Amino acid sequence: MIPIKKILDARVALILLVSVALLLPAAGALAAKKGKRYGLEGRLLEFDQARNVIVVKVVKTKVSGGAGTGRVAGKPAPKSIKRGSDIEFAVVPSGSVLKRTVIKNLNGGGLDTTGTMEGFLKALQMVPRDKNVVFSFEKNQDKSGPEWDLRIIQLRMTEEEAEARLQKMEEEAAERDKAEGGK
Repeated sequence: MIPIKKILDARVALILLVSVALLLPAAGALAAKKGKRYGLEGRLLEFDQARNVIVVKVVKTKVSGGAGTGRVAGKPAPKSIKRGSDIEFAVVPSGSVLKRTVIKNLNGGGLDTTGTMEGFLKALQMVPRDKNVVFSFEKNQDKSGPEWDLRIIQLRMTEEEAEARLQKMEEEAAERDKAEGGK
């Protein structure tokens, strides 16, 4: 017969082991978490592909309205970022969805699922230049580039607007292909 003390010790050891196993992923996620996330509303001005830098005109230093944009965007922009100013963001146009700059629509769907520079450029073409979009960013850990690292560009387009934009891009591509094939 096994003494009760050994059974209790084994149960305690098992509970501790399971607890540690359950807490390790959470601790890893906390350790992997980058700095504080900020958000602003602005208009895309340009993309410098050679430097992987996007330039944005700041319209609002705090994200307002729009379902779901608050959690995506983060806290209001730091006081050093002023309305009406142009700001540079470092971008990661390709690679893992966890590391690259993501361009998504209001409903949460990513506009580039390829993880390639080509896919990023196509998604970037869908960003309207005539209306505000949400830019979510963090402090850039790389001191050689811009001060801020752009994590997410979130478009505030309806499904119909996104579909119309995508259709127009496809038609333009087909016309280009036809013109190039006819030479």
